[in-house]
Amino acid sequence: MDQPESIANLKARMQAEIDRADAGHGAPENFPALPPLPPGRYTSQAFLDLEREHLWQKVWLYAGHVSQVPKPGDYVLLDIPEAAIFIIRGKDDKIRAFYNVCQHRGAPLVREPEGHASLLRCTYHQWTYNSEGKLVSVMYEDDFDADFDKSCLGLPEVKCEIWGGLIFVNEDPDAEPLQDWLGMIADEFQQFELDQLRPAAIRSYELDCNWKLTMDAFLEVYHVKGIHPETVGPSLNERGAVMGLLPNGHTRMTCPTNASPEEEKIRRGYATDENSLPPIPQGEIALNYHVSHNIFPNIITPVSEGARQLLMFWPLAKDRTRVDVVHYGLDWGEGERPAAWGPLLDFWEVVMQEDLQFLEWQQKAVVSPGFKGYRLSYMERRIYYAHESLDRIIGVENIPEELRAEHVLADWQEYPEHRAADPYIANRQAAE
Repeated sequence: MDQPESIANLKARMQAEIDRADAGHGAPENFPALPPLPPGRYTSQAFLDLEREHLWQKVWLYAGHVSQVPKPGDYVLLDIPEAAIFIIRGKDDKIRAFYNVCQHRGAPLVREPEGHASLLRCTYHQWTYNSEGKLVSVMYEDDFDADFDKSCLGLPEVKCEIWGGLIFVNEDPDAEPLQDWLGMIADEFQQFELDQLRPAAIRSYELDCNWKLTMDAFLEVYHVKGIHPETVGPSLNERGAVMGLLPNGHTRMTCPTNASPEEEKIRRGYATDENSLPPIPQGEIALNYHVSHNIFPNIITPVSEGARQLLMFWPLAKDRTRVDVVHYGLDWGEGERPAAWGPLLDFWEVVMQEDLQFLEWQQKAVVSPGFKGYRLSYMERRIYYAHESLDRIIGVENIPEELRAEHVLADWQEYPEHRAADPYIANRQAAE
Protein backbone atom coordinates (compact mmCIF):
# COMPACT_ATOMS: atom_id res chain seq x y z
CA MET A 1 0.00 0.00 0.00
CA ASP A 2 2.89 2.39 0.59
CA GLN A 3 4.40 2.22 -2.88
CA PRO A 4 4.52 5.81 -4.23
CA GLU A 5 1.86 5.16 -6.88
CA SER A 6 -0.46 3.64 -4.26
CA ILE A 7 0.04 6.60 -1.94
CA ALA A 8 -0.76 9.05 -4.72
CA ASN A 9 -3.75 6.94 -5.77
CA LEU A 10 -5.24 6.80 -2.26
CA LYS A 11 -4.73 10.52 -1.71
CA ALA A 12 -6.41 11.29 -5.02
CA ARG A 13 -9.33 9.01 -4.21
CA MET A 14 -9.83 10.59 -0.77
CA GLN A 15 -9.79 14.05 -2.31
CA ALA A 16 -12.25 12.96 -4.98
CA GLU A 17 -14.63 11.73 -2.25
CA ILE A 18 -14.35 15.06 -0.42
CA ASP A 19 -14.93 17.00 -3.65
CA ARG A 20 -17.98 14.86 -4.46
CA ALA A 21 -19.46 15.48 -1.02
CA ASP A 22 -18.66 19.23 -1.06
CA ALA A 23 -20.37 19.55 -4.44
CA GLY A 24 -23.49 17.93 -3.02
CA HIS A 25 -23.32 15.01 -5.42
CA GLY A 26 -24.70 11.63 -4.46
CA ALA A 27 -23.01 8.28 -4.96
CA PRO A 28 -20.88 7.94 -8.10
CA GLU A 29 -23.01 7.70 -11.20
CA ASN A 30 -22.23 4.06 -11.93
CA PHE A 31 -22.53 2.83 -8.33
CA PRO A 32 -25.23 0.15 -8.10
CA ALA A 33 -28.28 0.40 -5.89
CA LEU A 34 -27.72 -1.85 -2.88
CA PRO A 35 -30.72 -4.17 -2.42
CA PRO A 36 -32.10 -4.39 1.15
CA LEU A 37 -30.39 -7.09 3.20
CA PRO A 38 -33.03 -9.57 4.43
CA PRO A 39 -33.69 -9.31 8.19
CA GLY A 40 -33.62 -13.12 8.41
CA ARG A 41 -29.85 -13.07 7.97
CA TYR A 42 -29.74 -11.75 11.55
CA THR A 43 -32.54 -13.83 13.06
CA SER A 44 -32.64 -17.22 11.32
CA GLN A 45 -31.30 -20.30 13.09
CA ALA A 46 -31.02 -21.94 9.66
CA PHE A 47 -28.69 -19.16 8.48
CA LEU A 48 -26.55 -19.46 11.61
CA ASP A 49 -26.33 -23.22 11.00
CA LEU A 50 -25.12 -22.54 7.44
CA GLU A 51 -22.47 -20.20 8.83
CA ARG A 52 -21.28 -22.80 11.32
CA GLU A 53 -21.07 -25.50 8.64
CA HIS A 54 -19.60 -23.53 5.74
CA LEU A 55 -17.89 -20.48 7.28
CA TRP A 56 -16.51 -20.91 10.78
CA GLN A 57 -15.11 -24.39 10.16
CA LYS A 58 -13.44 -23.37 6.89
CA VAL A 59 -11.77 -19.97 7.44
CA TRP A 60 -8.68 -18.80 9.30
CA LEU A 61 -9.52 -17.52 12.79
CA TYR A 62 -7.40 -15.63 15.30
CA ALA A 63 -6.23 -17.88 18.14
CA GLY A 64 -3.70 -15.82 20.10
CA HIS A 65 -0.13 -14.55 20.11
CA VAL A 66 3.16 -16.41 20.36
CA SER A 67 3.96 -14.54 23.59
CA GLN A 68 1.11 -16.44 25.27
CA VAL A 69 2.97 -19.76 24.83
CA PRO A 70 6.64 -18.76 25.29
CA LYS A 71 8.01 -22.12 26.54
CA PRO A 72 7.59 -25.74 25.46
CA GLY A 73 4.54 -27.13 27.25
CA ASP A 74 2.77 -23.77 27.52
CA TYR A 75 -0.81 -23.94 26.24
CA VAL A 76 -3.89 -21.76 25.71
CA LEU A 77 -7.43 -23.10 25.53
CA LEU A 78 -9.18 -21.23 22.74
CA ASP A 79 -12.50 -19.53 23.31
CA ILE A 80 -13.83 -19.96 19.78
CA PRO A 81 -17.53 -20.93 19.88
CA GLU A 82 -18.30 -24.51 18.79
CA ALA A 83 -14.58 -25.31 18.56
CA ALA A 84 -12.93 -27.35 21.35
CA ILE A 85 -9.33 -26.46 20.43
CA PHE A 86 -6.15 -25.59 22.30
CA ILE A 87 -2.73 -24.43 21.14
CA ILE A 88 0.51 -25.67 22.70
CA ARG A 89 4.22 -25.17 22.11
CA GLY A 90 5.93 -28.52 21.66
CA LYS A 91 9.36 -29.64 22.82
CA ASP A 92 10.52 -28.97 19.27
CA ASP A 93 9.45 -25.30 19.79
CA LYS A 94 6.68 -25.59 17.20
CA ILE A 95 3.24 -24.23 18.07
CA ARG A 96 0.45 -26.65 17.22
CA ALA A 97 -3.33 -26.73 17.61
CA PHE A 98 -5.30 -29.81 18.67
CA TYR A 99 -8.90 -30.67 19.33
CA ASN A 100 -9.38 -30.81 23.08
CA VAL A 101 -10.82 -34.34 23.05
CA CYS A 102 -9.23 -37.46 24.48
CA GLN A 103 -9.34 -40.27 21.91
CA HIS A 104 -10.72 -42.68 24.52
CA ARG A 105 -14.17 -41.23 25.34
CA GLY A 106 -13.90 -37.57 24.46
CA ALA A 107 -13.12 -36.03 27.83
CA PRO A 108 -11.13 -32.75 27.75
CA LEU A 109 -7.37 -32.75 28.23
CA VAL A 110 -7.16 -29.01 28.95
CA ARG A 111 -9.64 -27.30 31.26
CA GLU A 112 -7.83 -24.14 32.35
CA PRO A 113 -7.73 -21.06 30.07
CA GLU A 114 -3.94 -21.28 29.99
CA GLY A 115 -1.15 -23.20 31.69
CA HIS A 116 1.85 -25.46 31.33
CA ALA A 117 2.02 -29.22 30.94
CA SER A 118 4.95 -31.32 29.84
CA LEU A 119 2.41 -34.12 29.34
CA LEU A 120 -1.32 -33.83 28.65
CA ARG A 121 -3.17 -36.28 30.85
CA CYS A 122 -6.89 -36.93 30.67
CA THR A 123 -7.96 -36.91 34.32
CA TYR A 124 -10.93 -39.15 33.55
CA HIS A 125 -9.06 -42.36 32.62
CA GLN A 126 -5.43 -41.20 32.62
CA TRP A 127 -4.70 -41.48 28.90
CA THR A 128 -1.59 -39.35 28.39
CA TYR A 129 -0.29 -37.42 25.37
CA ASN A 130 2.90 -35.46 24.79
CA SER A 131 3.06 -31.84 23.61
CA GLU A 132 3.30 -33.01 19.99
CA GLY A 133 -0.05 -34.79 20.36
CA LYS A 134 1.27 -38.37 20.45
CA LEU A 135 -0.48 -40.85 22.75
CA VAL A 136 2.29 -42.10 25.04
CA SER A 137 0.48 -43.91 27.85
CA VAL A 138 -2.78 -45.82 28.32
CA MET A 139 -3.83 -47.08 31.75
CA TYR A 140 -4.33 -50.88 31.74
CA GLU A 141 -3.44 -51.03 28.07
CA ASP A 142 -3.40 -54.85 28.17
CA ASP A 143 -7.18 -54.84 28.70
CA PHE A 144 -7.74 -53.59 25.15
CA ASP A 145 -7.91 -55.95 22.15
CA ALA A 146 -4.82 -57.28 20.40
CA ASP A 147 -5.13 -54.78 17.54
CA PHE A 148 -5.02 -51.78 19.85
CA ASP A 149 -2.32 -49.40 18.53
CA LYS A 150 -1.40 -46.21 20.45
CA SER A 151 0.42 -44.80 17.43
CA CYS A 152 -2.89 -44.40 15.61
CA LEU A 153 -4.63 -42.59 18.46
CA GLY A 154 -2.81 -39.29 18.72
CA LEU A 155 -4.71 -36.05 19.17
CA PRO A 156 -6.40 -34.80 15.97
CA GLU A 157 -4.42 -31.77 14.81
CA VAL A 158 -5.95 -28.52 13.56
CA LYS A 159 -4.19 -26.42 10.93
CA CYS A 160 -2.19 -23.72 12.72
CA GLU A 161 -0.04 -20.98 11.17
CA ILE A 162 1.70 -17.85 12.44
CA TRP A 163 1.66 -14.42 10.84
CA GLY A 164 3.92 -11.83 12.44
CA GLY A 165 3.46 -13.39 15.89
CA LEU A 166 -0.31 -13.74 15.49
CA ILE A 167 -1.55 -17.35 15.67
CA PHE A 168 -4.41 -18.45 13.42
CA VAL A 169 -6.21 -21.80 13.22
CA ASN A 170 -8.40 -23.39 10.55
CA GLU A 171 -10.48 -26.54 11.02
CA ASP A 172 -10.52 -27.29 7.29
CA PRO A 173 -7.62 -29.69 6.54
CA ASP A 174 -7.72 -28.57 2.90
CA ALA A 175 -7.62 -24.84 3.65
CA GLU A 176 -5.27 -22.70 1.60
CA PRO A 177 -2.18 -21.38 3.45
CA LEU A 178 -2.81 -18.42 5.73
CA GLN A 179 -0.64 -16.05 3.68
CA ASP A 180 -2.60 -16.91 0.54
CA TRP A 181 -5.89 -16.34 2.36
CA LEU A 182 -4.71 -12.94 3.63
CA GLY A 183 -3.41 -11.97 0.21
CA MET A 184 -3.23 -8.18 -0.13
CA ILE A 185 -3.77 -7.80 3.62
CA ALA A 186 -0.46 -9.54 4.30
CA ASP A 187 1.28 -7.33 1.73
CA GLU A 188 -0.09 -4.13 3.24
CA PHE A 189 0.70 -5.18 6.82
CA GLN A 190 4.43 -5.51 6.10
CA GLN A 191 4.74 -1.81 6.99
CA PHE A 192 3.53 -2.47 10.55
CA GLU A 193 6.20 -5.05 11.49
CA LEU A 194 3.76 -7.18 13.45
CA ASP A 195 6.54 -9.30 14.94
CA GLN A 196 7.52 -6.30 17.10
CA LEU A 197 4.09 -6.13 18.75
CA ARG A 198 2.58 -7.89 21.74
CA PRO A 199 -0.87 -7.89 23.36
CA ALA A 200 -1.21 -5.35 26.15
CA ALA A 201 -4.83 -5.95 27.18
CA ILE A 202 -7.92 -7.96 26.26
CA ARG A 203 -11.44 -6.67 26.85
CA SER A 204 -14.62 -8.65 26.13
CA TYR A 205 -18.27 -7.69 25.82
CA GLU A 206 -21.39 -9.88 25.42
CA LEU A 207 -24.53 -8.61 23.73
CA ASP A 208 -27.97 -9.94 22.92
CA CYS A 209 -27.68 -9.54 19.17
CA ASN A 210 -26.46 -11.35 16.06
CA TRP A 211 -22.70 -11.27 15.42
CA LYS A 212 -23.15 -9.61 12.03
CA LEU A 213 -24.95 -6.66 13.62
CA THR A 214 -21.88 -6.00 15.77
CA MET A 215 -19.45 -6.30 12.86
CA ASP A 216 -21.62 -4.10 10.61
CA ALA A 217 -21.29 -1.33 13.19
CA PHE A 218 -17.52 -1.17 12.66
CA LEU A 219 -17.53 -1.38 8.86
CA GLU A 220 -18.77 2.16 8.20
CA VAL A 221 -18.18 5.74 9.33
CA TYR A 222 -21.66 7.01 8.48
CA HIS A 223 -22.43 6.90 12.23
CA VAL A 224 -19.43 8.94 13.40
CA LYS A 225 -21.14 12.31 13.79
CA GLY A 226 -24.13 10.70 15.48
CA ILE A 227 -22.52 8.68 18.26
CA HIS A 228 -18.87 9.83 18.46
CA PRO A 229 -19.21 13.66 18.57
CA GLU A 230 -16.50 14.09 21.23
CA THR A 231 -14.31 10.98 20.79
CA VAL A 232 -13.61 9.81 17.24
CA GLY A 233 -15.66 12.43 15.41
CA PRO A 234 -13.44 15.52 15.86
CA SER A 235 -10.43 13.83 14.24
CA LEU A 236 -12.07 12.02 11.33
CA ASN A 237 -13.39 13.38 8.01
CA GLU A 238 -15.84 10.61 7.14
CA ARG A 239 -16.88 12.19 3.82
CA GLY A 240 -13.43 11.46 2.38
CA ALA A 241 -13.41 7.76 3.29
CA VAL A 242 -12.13 5.38 0.61
CA MET A 243 -13.25 1.76 0.84
CA GLY A 244 -11.00 -0.91 -0.65
CA LEU A 245 -12.92 -4.12 -1.46
CA LEU A 246 -10.18 -6.75 -1.48
CA PRO A 247 -9.97 -10.45 -2.40
CA ASN A 248 -11.41 -13.14 -0.06
CA GLY A 249 -13.85 -10.70 1.52
CA HIS A 250 -11.19 -8.53 3.19
CA THR A 251 -11.61 -4.74 3.10
CA ARG A 252 -9.70 -1.58 3.92
CA MET A 253 -10.94 1.87 4.90
CA THR A 254 -8.70 4.91 4.53
CA CYS A 255 -10.07 8.16 5.90
CA PRO A 256 -8.69 11.74 6.03
CA THR A 257 -8.03 13.28 9.41
CA ASN A 258 -9.05 16.61 10.87
CA ALA A 259 -6.23 16.60 13.44
CA SER A 260 -2.49 15.99 13.50
CA PRO A 261 -1.15 13.01 15.49
CA GLU A 262 0.07 15.46 18.13
CA GLU A 263 -3.35 17.13 18.46
CA GLU A 264 -5.00 13.74 18.63
CA LYS A 265 -2.77 12.61 21.51
CA ILE A 266 -3.48 15.81 23.45
CA ARG A 267 -7.22 15.35 23.00
CA ARG A 268 -7.04 11.76 24.24
CA GLY A 269 -4.94 12.74 27.26
CA TYR A 270 -1.64 10.92 26.67
CA ALA A 271 0.59 13.48 25.01
CA THR A 272 3.42 13.96 27.50
CA ASP A 273 6.69 12.11 26.92
CA GLU A 274 6.37 10.09 30.11
CA ASN A 275 2.78 9.18 29.30
CA SER A 276 2.95 8.22 25.62
CA LEU A 277 3.41 4.96 23.77
CA PRO A 278 6.32 4.41 21.39
CA PRO A 279 5.12 4.62 17.76
CA ILE A 280 4.34 1.47 15.82
CA PRO A 281 6.26 1.22 12.52
CA GLN A 282 3.96 2.28 9.69
CA GLY A 283 4.03 3.84 6.26
CA GLU A 284 2.96 7.29 5.16
CA ILE A 285 -0.74 6.54 4.67
CA ALA A 286 -1.26 4.84 8.05
CA LEU A 287 0.79 7.54 9.78
CA ASN A 288 -1.22 10.45 8.39
CA TYR A 289 -4.69 9.01 7.86
CA HIS A 290 -7.15 6.77 9.68
CA VAL A 291 -6.70 3.24 8.36
CA SER A 292 -8.77 0.23 9.37
CA HIS A 293 -8.78 -3.24 7.83
CA ASN A 294 -11.39 -5.97 8.00
CA ILE A 295 -9.77 -9.42 7.96
CA PHE A 296 -12.68 -11.54 6.81
CA PRO A 297 -14.79 -12.83 8.36
CA ASN A 298 -14.70 -11.35 11.86
CA ILE A 299 -11.73 -9.06 12.56
CA ILE A 300 -11.68 -5.26 12.43
CA THR A 301 -8.21 -3.85 13.02
CA PRO A 302 -7.73 -0.06 13.20
CA VAL A 303 -4.27 1.38 13.67
CA SER A 304 -3.07 4.47 15.52
CA GLU A 305 0.40 5.78 16.22
CA GLY A 306 1.03 3.77 19.38
CA ALA A 307 -1.45 0.88 19.27
CA ARG A 308 -3.29 -1.55 17.06
CA GLN A 309 -6.52 -3.24 18.05
CA LEU A 310 -8.03 -6.52 16.91
CA LEU A 311 -11.81 -6.42 17.33
CA MET A 312 -13.39 -9.85 16.90
CA PHE A 313 -17.04 -10.83 16.72
CA TRP A 314 -18.02 -14.37 17.77
CA PRO A 315 -21.50 -15.93 17.44
CA LEU A 316 -22.68 -17.49 20.70
CA ALA A 317 -26.23 -17.96 19.38
CA LYS A 318 -28.33 -16.45 16.62
CA ASP A 319 -29.05 -13.50 18.94
CA ARG A 320 -26.01 -13.57 21.24
CA THR A 321 -22.50 -12.29 20.46
CA ARG A 322 -19.16 -11.91 22.20
CA VAL A 323 -16.92 -9.05 21.13
CA ASP A 324 -13.23 -9.41 22.00
CA VAL A 325 -10.85 -6.46 21.73
CA VAL A 326 -7.14 -7.30 21.86
CA HIS A 327 -4.95 -4.20 22.23
CA TYR A 328 -1.50 -4.54 20.65
CA GLY A 329 1.52 -2.28 21.09
CA LEU A 330 5.28 -2.39 20.73
CA ASP A 331 6.88 -5.04 22.94
CA TRP A 332 8.03 -3.26 26.12
CA GLY A 333 10.28 -6.09 27.29
CA GLU A 334 10.45 -7.09 30.94
CA GLY A 335 8.42 -5.40 33.66
CA GLU A 336 5.00 -3.85 33.92
CA ARG A 337 2.97 -2.62 31.00
CA PRO A 338 3.75 1.09 30.31
CA ALA A 339 1.54 3.50 32.24
CA ALA A 340 0.47 5.20 29.00
CA TRP A 341 -1.79 2.24 28.29
CA GLY A 342 -4.14 3.41 31.06
CA PRO A 343 -5.48 6.56 29.33
CA LEU A 344 -5.61 4.80 25.97
CA LEU A 345 -7.65 1.89 27.32
CA ASP A 346 -9.96 4.34 29.11
CA PHE A 347 -10.51 6.19 25.83
CA TRP A 348 -11.23 2.92 24.01
CA GLU A 349 -13.74 1.89 26.66
CA VAL A 350 -15.71 5.07 26.02
CA VAL A 351 -15.62 4.52 22.25
CA MET A 352 -16.71 0.88 22.58
CA GLN A 353 -19.67 1.81 24.77
CA GLU A 354 -20.68 4.39 22.18
CA ASP A 355 -20.45 1.83 19.37
CA LEU A 356 -22.29 -0.96 21.19
CA GLN A 357 -25.14 1.07 22.68
CA PHE A 358 -27.74 0.48 19.93
CA LEU A 359 -27.05 -3.12 18.92
CA GLU A 360 -29.41 -4.91 21.28
CA TRP A 361 -32.16 -2.47 20.24
CA GLN A 362 -31.39 -3.26 16.60
CA GLN A 363 -31.77 -6.98 17.25
CA LYS A 364 -35.26 -6.32 18.58
CA ALA A 365 -35.99 -4.24 15.50
CA VAL A 366 -34.95 -6.83 12.93
CA VAL A 367 -37.47 -9.34 14.28
CA SER A 368 -40.25 -6.76 14.09
CA PRO A 369 -42.80 -6.99 11.24
CA GLY A 370 -42.22 -3.27 10.86
CA PHE A 371 -38.67 -3.80 9.59
CA LYS A 372 -38.31 -4.88 5.96
CA GLY A 373 -34.53 -5.03 5.55
CA TYR A 374 -31.20 -3.20 5.85
CA ARG A 375 -31.10 -0.27 3.39
CA LEU A 376 -27.47 0.65 2.87
CA SER A 377 -25.86 3.69 1.27
CA TYR A 378 -22.70 4.20 -0.74
CA MET A 379 -20.89 5.04 2.52
CA GLU A 380 -21.91 1.62 3.90
CA ARG A 381 -20.72 -0.48 0.97
CA ARG A 382 -18.20 -2.38 3.10
CA ILE A 383 -21.14 -3.89 4.99
CA TYR A 384 -22.81 -5.07 1.81
CA TYR A 385 -19.53 -6.47 0.46
CA ALA A 386 -19.02 -8.43 3.71
CA HIS A 387 -22.44 -10.02 3.25
CA GLU A 388 -21.76 -10.82 -0.41
CA SER A 389 -18.48 -12.44 0.67
CA LEU A 390 -20.24 -14.40 3.40
CA ASP A 391 -22.65 -15.85 0.82
CA ARG A 392 -19.77 -16.74 -1.48
CA ILE A 393 -18.11 -18.77 1.27
CA ILE A 394 -21.35 -20.51 2.28
CA GLY A 395 -22.28 -21.06 -1.36
CA VAL A 396 -25.20 -19.07 -2.72
CA GLU A 397 -26.86 -22.32 -3.81
CA ASN A 398 -26.98 -23.42 -0.15
CA ILE A 399 -28.83 -20.31 1.04
CA PRO A 400 -32.64 -20.01 0.84
CA GLU A 401 -33.47 -17.40 -1.79
CA GLU A 402 -35.24 -15.13 0.71
CA LEU A 403 -32.02 -14.90 2.80
CA ARG A 404 -29.49 -14.20 0.06
CA ALA A 405 -27.52 -11.00 -0.50
CA GLU A 406 -27.74 -10.17 -4.19
CA HIS A 407 -24.28 -9.81 -5.74
CA VAL A 408 -23.94 -6.29 -7.13
CA LEU A 409 -20.45 -5.06 -6.10
CA ALA A 410 -18.28 -7.20 -8.36
CA ASP A 411 -17.22 -4.21 -10.49
CA TRP A 412 -16.20 -2.25 -7.37
CA GLN A 413 -13.53 -4.66 -6.18
CA GLU A 414 -10.21 -2.87 -5.91
CA TYR A 415 -7.81 -4.97 -7.95
CA PRO A 416 -8.30 -5.62 -11.71
CA GLU A 417 -7.08 -9.21 -11.39
CA HIS A 418 -9.62 -9.74 -8.59
CA ARG A 419 -12.46 -8.44 -10.77
CA ALA A 420 -11.26 -10.52 -13.71
CA ALA A 421 -11.40 -13.70 -11.61
CA ASP A 422 -14.87 -12.98 -10.21
CA PRO A 423 -17.32 -15.67 -11.41
CA TYR A 424 -20.23 -13.23 -11.17
CA ILE A 425 -18.58 -10.95 -13.73
CA ALA A 426 -17.75 -13.93 -15.93
CA ASN A 427 -21.32 -15.23 -15.74
CA ARG A 428 -22.74 -11.79 -16.54
CA GLN A 429 -20.42 -11.37 -19.51
CA ALA A 430 -21.38 -14.81 -20.79
CA ALA A 431 -25.08 -13.94 -20.52
CA GLU A 432 -24.53 -10.70 -22.42
